[in-house]
Amino acid sequence: MRAAHMQMLIQWREDVVRYGDRRFVAFNGKVYEKSLTRTCLGCHSKQQFCDRCHAYSGVSGPYCWNCHSDPQSLARSTTRSTP
Repeated sequence: MRAAHMQMLIQWREDVVRYGDRRFVAFNGKVYEKSLTRTCLGCHSKQQFCDRCHAYSGVSGPYCWNCHSDPQSLARSTTRSTP
């Protein structure tokens, strides 16, 4: 998965945007929604998964965050901004 995660995310994006296909069926039959925000970031945090791996491999920031938001960052900023 680590070696091919970007290819998978790009394929998911193409499937959803171009064909409306939002279902991914894993090898074990489990069905996932093709969603960075709702599926991937439901288990992995952006800081521990995305940022750490990209820093280790020396990859500059991807353009994922131009459209997607990190739900954990949003939750932290919302709780901080409430009086």
